[in-house]
Amino acid sequence: MPERVILREHFASILAAARSAAEAYARLARAEHDPLRRQELQRLARDRRRHVELSERLLEIVSG
Repeated sequence: MPERVILREHFASILAAARSAAEAYARLARAEHDPLRRQELQRLARDRRRHVELSERLLEIVSG
């Protein structure tokens, strides 16, 4: 299997996991009543969204 195909599969898997985590943290933040916990969950969701963006970019690079 060519290296790009292997990388594409790995990055696609990472992207799916990052999207799932970002959605889960955002959902937890919306349900959280404690302001400090909600703020931390929102930070984690932002971090995961950034990870999604970077993973999308890596996928674009190996697909191009």
